[in-house]
Amino acid sequence: METTTRRTRGVQTGPRSRQVISSVRAATLAELERVGFTAMTVDAVARAAGVNRTTIYRRWPSKAALLAAVVEPLLQRYDDIPESGDARKDLVAVMLMIREAWASPEGQALRAAAGAAHHELQSLVEQVTERSLAPLRRALGRAARHGDICEEDVAMIAHLAFHGVVTWQRSPSAPLTDDDCRRMARILLGAAGEDVPPP
Repeated sequence: METTTRRTRGVQTGPRSRQVISSVRAATLAELERVGFTAMTVDAVARAAGVNRTTIYRRWPSKAALLAAVVEPLLQRYDDIPESGDARKDLVAVMLMIREAWASPEGQALRAAAGAAHHELQSLVEQVTERSLAPLRRALGRAARHGDICEEDVAMIAHLAFHGVVTWQRSPSAPLTDDDCRRMARILLGAAGEDVPPP
């Protein structure tokens, strides 16, 4: 009877709920680092977090949802990036944030899981990409409104900036430095001001 009551109570809120979320996130990240996404199990996460597996399934119905919970704090940082009034500075600020996110343990866990091309993760990877592009588009949209770049270039520059950072992070070459990000932004914004001749 007690078990049935717990299952029908739904997702709880409050200090206890926040503690559970924190514990499950930490346990998920530890399991991802230990065995990877494919071998990770909800049972192992529940044991490591010190909670019942039904507690996890109420809030996170799949392993992909657990991974999404791990990366969510990184994505929330993109929601409120201050505006400096300088297009290049704003673009660099977002690029640096993306670099730090992908270099973090959470970002590395997502990258490793996505590299396994697991079908469960397609939607999550698309969501992460879209939420990463959003602050780039906002910064570049402001630049377009100020007349620094063409509106039609916003989406392309955002994609080039995002994938430039992510691809560099994946390569075994030298780490992406602040100066590299500034140079990339300068090149992208400079190119946006030039007319490209037809082929």
